[in-house]
Amino acid sequence: MSREVFALDIGTRTVVGVVLHKEGRDIVIKDYEVLEHETRAMYSGQIHDVEVVAGCVRRLKDTLEKRLGYKLDKAAVAAAGRVLITVQTRAEKKISPFKEIDVNDIKSLEADALGKAIKAVSGKSTREAFLDYHCVGYSVIKSYLEGDPMENLLGQKGRSIAVDIVATFLPRSVVESLITVLKRCELDLDSITLEPIAASIIAIPPSMRKLNIALIDIGAGTSDIAISRDGSIFAYGMVPMAGDEITEKICEAFLLDFPEGERVKRELLTRTSIEFTDILGFQRCLESREIIDAVKEAVWNLSAKIAEKILELNGKPPAAVLCIGGGSLLPGLQEAIAANLEIPQERVGIKNLESIQFVKGAGGSLSGPFAVTPVGIGVNALEGTTLSFSKFCVNEEVVHVLGKDKPTVFQVLIQAGFPSSRILGLPGPALTFELNGELKVVPGKLGQPAVITVDGHVAGLDDPVEDGSKIVIEEAKPGAPGRAKVADFISDEYRTEIYVNGRKMQIEPQITINGKKADPEDEIIDDSSVVIKKPELIVNDIFNIIDFDLKGMPGYLEIKVNGQPATLTTPLNDGDSVELGWKNIHE
Repeated sequence: MSREVFALDIGTRTVVGVVLHKEGRDIVIKDYEVLEHETRAMYSGQIHDVEVVAGCVRRLKDTLEKRLGYKLDKAAVAAAGRVLITVQTRAEKKISPFKEIDVNDIKSLEADALGKAIKAVSGKSTREAFLDYHCVGYSVIKSYLEGDPMENLLGQKGRSIAVDIVATFLPRSVVESLITVLKRCELDLDSITLEPIAASIIAIPPSMRKLNIALIDIGAGTSDIAISRDGSIFAYGMVPMAGDEITEKICEAFLLDFPEGERVKRELLTRTSIEFTDILGFQRCLESREIIDAVKEAVWNLSAKIAEKILELNGKPPAAVLCIGGGSLLPGLQEAIAANLEIPQERVGIKNLESIQFVKGAGGSLSGPFAVTPVGIGVNALEGTTLSFSKFCVNEEVVHVLGKDKPTVFQVLIQAGFPSSRILGLPGPALTFELNGELKVVPGKLGQPAVITVDGHVAGLDDPVEDGSKIVIEEAKPGAPGRAKVADFISDEYRTEIYVNGRKMQIEPQITINGKKADPEDEIIDDSSVVIKKPELIVNDIFNIIDFDLKGMPGYLEIKVNGQPATLTTPLNDGDSVELGWKNIHE
């Protein structure tokens, strides 16, 4: 028998505890307990009153321990899907078109996108935001080279690269409140996962994940969504509406308090008529059909919100939808979801725990779609697919990292709030400008990457890090920006060579920067337009270059160009020979 796990599902309406283990390929449920909260101590999956929730967990734990005959000392838990924040962002940057794109370029781009994502979530700087949120994962949706979609940027060349990512964040306060409740009940944290992940491990096993399936966990406060495609669960989402919306609609329509409204809602599935007492003390008996008609609009609105979120995450209707959670049993909900997604009704179904063949021992109050997530939490812990909760010391500051796998040095540094520029030693920005209408790029100087040690040993960015490791980073130094003078681009093709009285002379080109006259030693400005062209010369220009004094001399100047008589306004071309002589007026 494998190790035993105590899985604890702390929901908005109920707390479920399941003790289970693995025998061969089967999951065997040894015992379970289901308790309802006595008061509304949780809203939409979030703990609002730690003491009340801890009291409920303590009673459940005590009941199980009495039956089992031994103490439960640790628990596997899940964070509610409602607190997951999913953000899609794009990062882009200019690069040198003469250098192949390498792994560091891609890492830097993805890190920039992740930084933009968490800034969008928190409104704070990257470093401050990572004090409030865990990044539980991100995936690249699409990469771009010069604006065009590209399967793989590695080894490509271009002037710009961009990437779209979808990143998922979990507020640290959620994890802390779960741990606080466990401590109040003398329980250590065995493992932590996310409710959509817990549900998907048994509702959508790996053999099904090639299919594009949307899994919806409709609870009391939220409807959590996980979507599979191409062999993996690639997107998570949440709608802040679920069964409580329908209960509140029943309460509003028939003047009931919340507990009575909740009882009426549950009996819609099992009775043709329902008796209830309203807040004025009147007893009534209605057919279930009348109550269902009263909440039909609320059920439609819930299904529309769920369908909208699925389409947002998936980009199109999925091949099928699986519903779990107690709220999935709402009359008419499956049909409404199918209608809003515009897929056949038979493509939307309910996944019951009893239909999962490898789970043994379910039944009683631990059955139906409601029981999938609690058992999934335990299976996640047994299979080792939970999120690891690790603590590190980065430059003497404590950093917690939540993730599926053992984190790498790079992931820890990103979670610590270090931007890619302080880790990778990015090259300085390139100088780009136009030279005679043609784009020119002067690359920046290479930066110096960070020097990193883990527990005193030099480490690379992709090295895995053990829980409790001490990381010291001597931050990277960026490279200098690309710089150039006009003179760097002046070649003989731009100069004019003439001969004056047999003496060879070289005339410098005419230069303008953004239409203004410039000199060869002028710095070129980024994004400027530089024009270098051969000088336009006439004979008179020679006197600005050579010392030829005409003052006080009798007679006149005789000018010949290439042996032919010429004047001061005669144009000169490359290679021309100019003869200047003084003719006495009496000759």
